[in-house]
Amino acid sequence: MNKIIYVGPTIVGVAAKNTVYDEIPEALQTAISNAPYLGGLCIPISELSRAMIQIKNHNGAIYTLYKRALTYSAPKGEN
Repeated sequence: MNKIIYVGPTIVGVAAKNTVYDEIPEALQTAISNAPYLGGLCIPISELSRAMIQIKNHNGAIYTLYKRALTYSAPKGEN
């Protein structure tokens, strides 16, 4: 698997913003199972600059997912 980067907001106990992974850790996999849109914030490193532009400019699909992730709350026992 190629390295991926999580570009969403930090979710305590789940994922930290701009963390690079060889594979998605269990806590983040669980969160993605509960909120599939979080998976869209795990992108190949090669797409990082495009994603950061969308977040900075407040437009695009990644920004939409990012905004939604700001309201994510891990279910009790998940983190």
